[in-house]
Amino acid sequence: MTAVAVTPASPARSRPIRSFLKRDAALTLTLSLLAALILLTLIGPFLWRVAPDDINLSAVLQPPSVAHPMGTDDTGRDVLARFLAGGRTSMLAGLGIALIGAVVGCVTALLAGSMRGWVDTVFTWLTNSILCFPAILLAMAIAMALQPGVTAAVIGLSLHSFPWYMRTLRGEVMRLYGQDFIRSTTALGAHPGRVLFRHVFPHLVPIMILQMAAVFGAAVLSLAALGFLGLGAQPPTAEWGEMITEGQQFFLTGQWWIAGFPGLGLLVAVTLTTLIADRAREVLDPRGEFTQAK
Repeated sequence: MTAVAVTPASPARSRPIRSFLKRDAALTLTLSLLAALILLTLIGPFLWRVAPDDINLSAVLQPPSVAHPMGTDDTGRDVLARFLAGGRTSMLAGLGIALIGAVVGCVTALLAGSMRGWVDTVFTWLTNSILCFPAILLAMAIAMALQPGVTAAVIGLSLHSFPWYMRTLRGEVMRLYGQDFIRSTTALGAHPGRVLFRHVFPHLVPIMILQMAAVFGAAVLSLAALGFLGLGAQPPTAEWGEMITEGQQFFLTGQWWIAGFPGLGLLVAVTLTTLIADRAREVLDPRGEFTQAK
């Protein structure tokens, strides 16, 4: 009886993680490329020692060159320096949104799925109410209610991201509580907290990985959209969406690099996360048991 409660759980949850990290070459390559992009935006400013906000009116709208590999903007600021700083803002904000959503969504799912009753009803009603609003509109409302900026954007997008975790993880928690190894562990007198965190939570990790990959890409794209609308990062803070907004007026007049490079960075980041989410779903969920976040 004791072996039924403990032993099957460990190999069942470790196998998909090993496949996720080691056994899939395409997924490993895509993860490596995304990690390289994130690393570039994090350490790039230490390698390219040019301040992103330094104005140089003698070097206005210069095309890419050795001195300025990504050119300069209409105030002479180095686009490469702003690209790296803007990427750091976008990536860190996207990671923050994915992590906040995962933590809040996992906690609420564990509570709702294990306690049931009025707790489940309240959390379900709350998540359904939040999902009635599109992510951009909710983030815009919060940004206007607070002060427009990265912090307000992260709060708004995190608030909209956690219900996706909660809805998917809640269903998995309920399914696990119906499994024989959980029933056996409970019947042997295990503490409910031990059952929840020792035997239920580890099985949620693969699903959380799927959700985080999808939420990260959507968060970076939504943050850029808010920056484009003027409700995300505020000047002079560099952020890819805000850089695209600044450079759009020059795009058709030949100075494509101002908006082109941040747009390319955004395209690469979102494409990589989409590929990771799709491939991770195939690796971690080959039978289609989990629901992927939208």
